[in-house]
Amino acid sequence: MKLELIHKWACPYSARVRDFIEERGLKDQIAFTEVTETEDAKNRLAQLTGKTQVPCLVVDGEPILESRDIIQWLDQNIGGAQNAAKA
Repeated sequence: MKLELIHKWACPYSARVRDFIEERGLKDQIAFTEVTETEDAKNRLAQLTGKTQVPCLVVDGEPILESRDIIQWLDQNIGGAQNAAKA
């Protein structure tokens, strides 16, 4: 599974998702793209979602918007498996 978080450092919603990823130890499983530092990231985001809203988690080419939805998806699909492996 290929995971990418398109985010913006100054965005509090992006920070919420990054904090969750950090707390769960998922950083090695997710590629990070800072929308203002990566050439054509805004264009790619607009093509994926029709918006330039961040954060956006891209799961195998499919976008998930909204920080709560992203955190919920990570918790259900990655976080639980990660925590079970540590137990």
